[in-house]
Amino acid sequence: MKWFLHPCRCHRQSLCLLASGLLAGQDKVRIESHLAGCADCRSYYDEIKTVTAPLAGWEKHFADIEPGTAVHLRLAKAIASANQSESVRPLAPKIVLLKCWQQLILPCRRIWAGLAAVWVLLLAVNVSTHTGSQMTTAKSSPTPEMIQAWRQQERLLAELIGPTEPHAAMPPKTYLPQPGSQRRFEMLTV
Repeated sequence: MKWFLHPCRCHRQSLCLLASGLLAGQDKVRIESHLAGCADCRSYYDEIKTVTAPLAGWEKHFADIEPGTAVHLRLAKAIASANQSESVRPLAPKIVLLKCWQQLILPCRRIWAGLAAVWVLLLAVNVSTHTGSQMTTAKSSPTPEMIQAWRQQERLLAELIGPTEPHAAMPPKTYLPQPGSQRRFEMLTV
């Protein structure tokens, strides 16, 4: 959608390279032909050119400046001490952790924080369901004392009811459909 509303946005980087004098070949010809027909890009190019023109020849302004011997010696010492300290110093766990923190976690700290929040949430859900399942398991399995009490209650109930006598089963009633008025009459007479 952005490309349809601003079709010249794709030329911005090439315009910057052209203004700094780093664009060559077919790209340079293509951008120059686009500049001939587009007023917006031409004004953008002029703005970039005013910024980059003073910076284009920076090395000419500093060509006559030479560092002194003190600077050379200090730089040589710093390089030598850096090489020597790296070769002598063993990798301590603290340094390794610091480097890992700086290179792995710090650039993506929001992602790591989100992942840590998800893991804490999953751990909390897991612990809550785990303790809940232990409680239901404890409630569902009867203890030996409960089984003994249940058997005593069963014996007491059997003594109170008396001996069990088999009853003769009554034959099932046959159902004969009747009109609604006759059913009402039978209900009233009963």
